[in-house]
Amino acid sequence: MRRFPTPALLGLAIALSLPACGQRPTPLAQAAATGATVAQRADGRSEWLVKVAPQADLAGLDVLDRDLAALGWLTVAQPAGISASEARRRLTRLPGVLDAQPNHVYGLDTPVSVTAQAPRLPGLLQGDPELGRQYHLNLIHAPQAWAVTRGSRQVRLALLDTGVDPAHPELRDRLDPEVGLYNAVMRNKDVRDGHGHGTHTAGIALASLDNGAGGAGVAPGVSLMGIQVLSSNGNGTTKSIATGFLYAANNGARVINASLAVYRRDKVLEAAIQQALDRDVCIVASAGNVGKENDPETAPHLPSTYPGVIEVAATDAQDRVASFSNFGKTVSVAAPGVDVWSTFPTKNGIPGYGLASGTSMAAPCAAGVVALIRSQHPDWKRAQVKAHLEARAQDLGLAGFDPRFGHGRIDAGRAVAL
Repeated sequence: MRRFPTPALLGLAIALSLPACGQRPTPLAQAAATGATVAQRADGRSEWLVKVAPQADLAGLDVLDRDLAALGWLTVAQPAGISASEARRRLTRLPGVLDAQPNHVYGLDTPVSVTAQAPRLPGLLQGDPELGRQYHLNLIHAPQAWAVTRGSRQVRLALLDTGVDPAHPELRDRLDPEVGLYNAVMRNKDVRDGHGHGTHTAGIALASLDNGAGGAGVAPGVSLMGIQVLSSNGNGTTKSIATGFLYAANNGARVINASLAVYRRDKVLEAAIQQALDRDVCIVASAGNVGKENDPETAPHLPSTYPGVIEVAATDAQDRVASFSNFGKTVSVAAPGVDVWSTFPTKNGIPGYGLASGTSMAAPCAAGVVALIRSQHPDWKRAQVKAHLEARAQDLGLAGFDPRFGHGRIDAGRAVAL
């Protein structure tokens, strides 16, 4: 059985299911992610983010890097052994320092279920051997959408996740040759996915169609930007995630999928999200899978509850809302997120495939539809795309908007219908 480590750190809820090859679905306990720790360096010093005034004298700061300088924030070190409150007090007393916060470390939420087996279903195109396992494509009328558009290569869809498998036959032809790979954790181009979550979400969004391998993604013609913001054990920081948003926005992403979530407010991360939105990027994010209500003020869940973000809840093959799916007034749409068949990293030369459940799977399904809309209407602004996605969704639950399905379950066929 293949297992991935589940970190004890809490705070960033990646709504996922890890692959256990050949196993039946296994229900796992669900737990809310409520806290976070501070990034620590090898010498025991803690990492902090400080907002500085223009032309500020930085002599009193132990500056580590300027990765977030575009937002007006710098990464600095604080001595080992002092409390967070004392560190913040020392920093904010320095001339030119406007604000300070820890470089938070966020860890994974509890998985929902895992398996690598799925029944074949009739009625899909037969160009790829595993299409029959992907019920979600039929449900959202992806084949009807592909008759209109499979997506434009000029549309870049950025996946902010645990990386991707760049050698996977379903993904290697989708990678953007110019700016397709970036590791915001290690600050290099090596995004090989040692976890599995990122490769699975990538396949849902844009795995190749008619290549004779595996299945297909919702938008099999668009370009992939694989941006690693979480390490192989699922840990990330405020800085790595914010850097991922900035890299995507600065390098031409038209859509960002963020199947991750921070159950708290975070000024630096919010600033990065806003900058991407200001660049007219459509951000699609998972609603979370602890079965609780999200609220941007009283129960925040970044990035999904941030204004302007497309928050996606999860449904199953019978169009029922998933029991684990978060809900609330910020939900935009719902999408299949239960037992979704997609790619997993190559192991011993064999490309991986399997099922996973979570709003992490629902979000890239919706992101694929957003990419199709942006391909068909390249002149539309992100607000127009979001409104169109919602208007063309299949209304479920209560008539009109409701907090569990949002405006309805996504429908790719209706979204690009001529």
